[in-house]
Amino acid sequence: MKQIVGVDIGGSHISAGLLDNQSSSILDEKISRMPVDSLGTKQEILNAWIDCILSLNIKKDACLGIAMPAPFDYDQGISLILDQGKYRSLYQVNLKEALAQRLKLPVENIAFINDAAAFLQGEAFVAGWPNQERLMGITLGTGLGGSYKFGDKAEDGAFWSVPFKGGIAEDLISTSFFVRWAKETFDIEVDGLKILLAMPEWRSDTLNVLKEFGQNLAELMLLQMEGKAIDKVVIGGNMVKAGDLFLPEVKRVLSANKANPEIFISKLGEKAAMIGAASLFEKKQ
Repeated sequence: MKQIVGVDIGGSHISAGLLDNQSSSILDEKISRMPVDSLGTKQEILNAWIDCILSLNIKKDACLGIAMPAPFDYDQGISLILDQGKYRSLYQVNLKEALAQRLKLPVENIAFINDAAAFLQGEAFVAGWPNQERLMGITLGTGLGGSYKFGDKAEDGAFWSVPFKGGIAEDLISTSFFVRWAKETFDIEVDGLKILLAMPEWRSDTLNVLKEFGQNLAELMLLQMEGKAIDKVVIGGNMVKAGDLFLPEVKRVLSANKANPEIFISKLGEKAAMIGAASLFEKKQ
């Protein structure tokens, strides 16, 4: 069987792991992580990616599934990222050809998938959900990610940019919302929810805002589920660690609107996107 590598490209890091053929998962000891300066030159970025992938001792016929943020031409492997504050030096670069050349792999052994779609692809792959299931994936972190899966391959839903309550959805449904709220309310600088929940003087207000956050998330889900008959929703990202504090409100609002998809919390964590990317090739073996 061919060696399959799943790669997750983040804004400040790269993670790569070898797919275990027996468990259809990625074992902890088979993962390599390295920091990446996404504002660096094309050469600096590619060097970091190559070092990370080669540290796994890949074979000459290995297959690489790569989860990459949008905008990106996923079929051709060309980066279209320009004004997103990262990877500007890769704009219009054919990364499929560049990586194939540097890694000495056939071009057809490299495939790209949207990172939000890869998250849902990985969760569905490991759970063994049939392709007939109509799935939605949501990632809650510094930003907001969303995807759908209505067949054998998940697709990006671009939830972050959906017009929502006078702005876009990401304004209200991400860690960034709490960072801004803390600055406006308490005049403090925080990098997320953890410190707000840990301090007694801020906890009560934070819990109230988390309830509002849950309402907003449910309203976005209703908007994105409309006419799609969603069976299951998988929620991941760093914010699910506080899920007990906002998911009851999400379920209450959904139920009140007669929407009752099964809701799952990601069990794969950071591995989801790597497994989802690797699974693009697993089916072809």
